[in-house]
Amino acid sequence: MRSKIITYCVLLTTLLLGRSLHAQEEYIVNHSKFMQKSNPSYFGFNSLNKVGVLYNTIKLNEYDKLDNKYFFGTMTFQDQGFSLGVDINSFKIQTTGLTTNLANVSYVYKLQFDNNTFFLPAVTIGFGSSSVNPANLIFEDQLNTSTGFINSESIDKLAPVISSVNYFDLGASFILHTDKYMAGLSFKHLNKPNTSYNKEIPFEKPIQISLQGAYEFDLNPYESRYLPRYSYLYAYGSFTKYGDALLIYLSQDFQLGEFSIGISEQAASLNSFALNNIGVSIGLAVENFDFGILYNLPFKSPGIVYSPSIFELFITFDFSVYRRNKRGQYNRLQTDNYY
Repeated sequence: MRSKIITYCVLLTTLLLGRSLHAQEEYIVNHSKFMQKSNPSYFGFNSLNKVGVLYNTIKLNEYDKLDNKYFFGTMTFQDQGFSLGVDINSFKIQTTGLTTNLANVSYVYKLQFDNNTFFLPAVTIGFGSSSVNPANLIFEDQLNTSTGFINSESIDKLAPVISSVNYFDLGASFILHTDKYMAGLSFKHLNKPNTSYNKEIPFEKPIQISLQGAYEFDLNPYESRYLPRYSYLYAYGSFTKYGDALLIYLSQDFQLGEFSIGISEQAASLNSFALNNIGVSIGLAVENFDFGILYNLPFKSPGIVYSPSIFELFITFDFSVYRRNKRGQYNRLQTDNYY
């Protein structure tokens, strides 16, 4: 009979992260600014060359938190009509020694349907690795049920093999957009990678299907003096199905000149449907740089879905030689750089 692993790491990771956070695109909360996490076709959006870094910290409980680091870069080859995108995501839980790294390379091809409508199909190849420190695990044979003491060593045969796992991941995605609207569809984990530490009990990632949509409104078309000249509302939404879980993400970003303020709402359905959290973000655009900060206000519903508080900070840089001159427009849905 296989021993039951009743560790803090497994409880925390499998029950909390695996069920409550996996649909949050690997712990990146600001979906509208980092849409490539939901849909890698976004790497080819408007043929921009960009890089960015993001850091967030997720408070799991009063004693522990998850630190997450994310980097992305995209390069466009205009003459060949395609773009390449790379992103790397790394997170760690200090007390358990759990470390997970995810790296993806995406190839995005550009198709033009008319003067202002573009279609971006993409394929993604990823590599993931996860490791845990066995010294932080507690096995069944270490527990003395009569005294309540925990032995320092385990003779369980699984103890030495539960340390790390590596896997490949495959995905496909599509985006259709103009300078007014955007629609996207993405598929992740098409090969259903086995991410189990113990290969005797496989744990395959289910295929993830996600729909995205956005529309941008000009809030000051007549250049009223009550608002900055370039003021926009960017409304974004995504619907993600991952195993038995369904995640709905909505955001409303107000771009008021170089400043932006936004709110986001996340709801999830696992055992039942509930509102998880509301996020508040602020941003600043300085020439080719974008700076942003976000905080998620959690709603903890016992027995439904655990939702942690999340603090997020990011910086992106656009290499476009025309961006500095056109920066005053500030609209998110653009097609000018395709030409």
